[in-house]
Amino acid sequence: MRKFKVAAVQLNLGQSTPKIVADIKRYVKLAKKKGVKIICFPEDSIFAGPKKNETILQEIKKTCFEAKIWSIVVGHFHDKNKKCYNSAWLINEQGEIQGKHNKVHICDAPHVCAGECFSVYQTPFCKIGIAICWDVAYPDALASMAQQGAELIFCPMYWCYEEWAHRKNHLQQEKKILQSLVLTRAFENMTYVVFCNPYEKNEHHLTSYTAIAEPHKIIGELFMKEGMVIGEINKTYLHDLHRRYKQGYYKEFKR
Repeated sequence: MRKFKVAAVQLNLGQSTPKIVADIKRYVKLAKKKGVKIICFPEDSIFAGPKKNETILQEIKKTCFEAKIWSIVVGHFHDKNKKCYNSAWLINEQGEIQGKHNKVHICDAPHVCAGECFSVYQTPFCKIGIAICWDVAYPDALASMAQQGAELIFCPMYWCYEEWAHRKNHLQQEKKILQSLVLTRAFENMTYVVFCNPYEKNEHHLTSYTAIAEPHKIIGELFMKEGMVIGEINKTYLHDLHRRYKQGYYKEFKR
């Protein structure tokens, strides 16, 4: 498959857990109707405690199976050793867990443990990588996945600005940072990159900016409102970039 669609949902997390779960299911079904193959939700999409999180995850897996769509959902989960991780779960169209990423570069509560690596997952569409929020601040994080063959990297986030960082127009200034960051990560790795933030009306520091970028431009974005962004992944375009930039395309200009 040379071209396919992906989606990122700027999910409204300023609601009750049942409403959030209902919205996740609704967006999964809507994405399927629009021909999307993989849908991503923000960091902390599932945040109801260990037992409830597991129950919610089972509901989402069932929804993915019924809609025949892949999805990435994020929440705080406990493993068998009772350690808590900020985890992203990759669910395939059979409703099965295809992979999991534990946030490596944490800035969470003290009880949250750091993950250890960045893995790449094979899908029927391409190899994908997953980073969570502050992971994207480290160039080597996404670079390691690109080196493993990832052509598409999803970055679920809950990105907030610091008061001291900007003198005024805080949200607009922080938006510029995220625009620059998503383009930089896409260009330096020659991959598609998806930033997926939530929307929450009463969380004033939250920068609700969601975007899908290819190496040369942002192909879809959403700012400060709930909604879903859809972008087309073009593997032919990506492979052409690799040929041009990474295989000596400019040698002919050497004297």
